[in-house]
Amino acid sequence: MNTHAVPVEKYHGTGNDFLVVDAAAESVGDRAAFARAHCDRETGVDGRDLDADERGAHSDRRGADGVLFLSVAERFDPTRVVMTLVQPDGSTATMCGNGARVVARWAHDRTGDHEFMIDTQAGTRRATVTADATAATIEMGVPTFDPRRVPVAREGHDADDPLVDERVEGLTVTAVNTGVPHAVAFVDGGRNDSDGIDAVDLDVVAPPVRHADVFPEGANVNLAAVVDDGSGDGPAVVDQRTFERGVEGETRSCGTGAVAVVAAARRLGLIDGEAAVSRPPGGELEITVPDAGHATLTGPVAHEFSGTIPADPQ
Repeated sequence: MNTHAVPVEKYHGTGNDFLVVDAAAESVGDRAAFARAHCDRETGVDGRDLDADERGAHSDRRGADGVLFLSVAERFDPTRVVMTLVQPDGSTATMCGNGARVVARWAHDRTGDHEFMIDTQAGTRRATVTADATAATIEMGVPTFDPRRVPVAREGHDADDPLVDERVEGLTVTAVNTGVPHAVAFVDGGRNDSDGIDAVDLDVVAPPVRHADVFPEGANVNLAAVVDDGSGDGPAVVDQRTFERGVEGETRSCGTGAVAVVAAARRLGLIDGEAAVSRPPGGELEITVPDAGHATLTGPVAHEFSGTIPADPQ
């Protein structure tokens, strides 16, 4: 049984916050138990009890949206980082956009480099950090609506058709995989509308979709509202809220969700152009979803605090 203390750092990208463990240097025997205990929003790690060397706007939040176990391999050019994300329920996520941006900032803080290759379970993704290290960009792969790859489970004549703008458990959703499966539902009214996106009780409407039979691996559930369709001078603007699988609740930001929202909006013809700004509750993210090639996700990243916590939380 591990009884030693493990050094951790906490970062967030637009409010999507993660504990980071250097897996090459530290041993955590039961990663699932570690994540369940320290990510808990009521009883988990609290930065106010640890050394806080760079407090940000979110540094007083107890718990986290996941634990990133990372290993750096500097012998490669660019430097490679192996990323494993364990979520608050103890499950492992194949990809996390904001998490990968945090990885890039963490690796920069350790190496001074500004470009990295991040090995995720969804594939290897290139990441860059700005000169002042306040923001990071991550390649997000190519969004897919292929029902076999989302995955979507249907029978009969619909089995091979993408699930696009269809009713699922009370919401009209589009299913897309951006490293993990997402269901995207567009609603009327943005964040500034009294009866818009923020008026929806996401904790009520999302779980039936998240667990719907049509999603055999479950799905993250996103509400989105197009605020600006991008037909003018600037990029499209879309307000976003996400109920995350593995967190089993709403997060302040979701990078794979932001890409899913923009990909779905393009598929449905709701926005013009390949660039868009997604506005989750935690801040703004810049998204590109080109007609061909990798989507990208760009946004701010901040270091919150450093400290040590028990490897065996029991």
